[in-house]
Amino acid sequence: MRMKLIVNPLSGGKKVETYLPRIREILGKGNSLSFAVTKEKNGALVEAKRAAREGYDLIVVCGGDGTLNEVINGVVSTNNSIPIGFIPCGTSNIYALSAGIPLDPLQACEIILEKYIRKIDLGRVGTGNSLRYFVSMAGIGYDASVIQSLKPNLVRTFGGVPAHIIAGLRELIRYHGTELSIKLDDSSCRGFQAIISNGSFYGISSVLAPKADISDGYLDVILFKNGRRRDILRYVFGILRERHLHFKDVEYIRAKKIDIDAGGEVWIQVDGEIMGTLPQKFEVCPQALQVILPEAKFA
Repeated sequence: MRMKLIVNPLSGGKKVETYLPRIREILGKGNSLSFAVTKEKNGALVEAKRAAREGYDLIVVCGGDGTLNEVINGVVSTNNSIPIGFIPCGTSNIYALSAGIPLDPLQACEIILEKYIRKIDLGRVGTGNSLRYFVSMAGIGYDASVIQSLKPNLVRTFGGVPAHIIAGLRELIRYHGTELSIKLDDSSCRGFQAIISNGSFYGISSVLAPKADISDGYLDVILFKNGRRRDILRYVFGILRERHLHFKDVEYIRAKKIDIDAGGEVWIQVDGEIMGTLPQKFEVCPQALQVILPEAKFA
């Protein structure tokens, strides 16, 4: 099997550097393995397009959720059905948690060698030439504003999780919530924050959408109905404790198409990467991507 290993060495601090020699050894046994190292933005997207054009049998992503997102968008843009395997080496590894992939990179390699290929759903946001696909989630409002304000030097200095906490506190001080107008399939609602989930996990290992499944043909929307600073702080701690769905001002809705608009500038992030601002259209793309997953996930 011809494998293309796309590596982001900046993911997860020195995690990639530590594991990469062993990863290459494991994946190279009995396979034709080539690899590309990418550091710049959209570098993984370019490498994924190249691998699809060159007829590789499998792309393996070694990095975080942002690197995986780039590879997915690169593959989908080529209309190629090449499967994707994932070795989690990022800060949060939300996709791996939702997909049942081991967080230990060497165990994830063994899953890839089993070659159990399944089709999963993707989320899609935007129209025309501005389309972007996501595998885990899209955030609208406060969490996207935090990512938009996150400076690379902050991540380099403190690391991924501490940098996000610092940026979150800074953004909370100056944040002013803007009400969202939301249409979901045939219904409508309003709120101040929304997270659209394809998988069930969010952030640092928190189960955000317990009913979500990456292959059920739906997106799960968690709507936060208030936008005051104290409400945002309450929502954050609620998610960390997985108690947010007990709040009366949090609504859980499942839909296939979602249109969101707002009266002011509201940022959007997809799989932890800034996409732009509202208005935007979101929809599920059922069975849109071939991936390698643990067989037990679908047993």
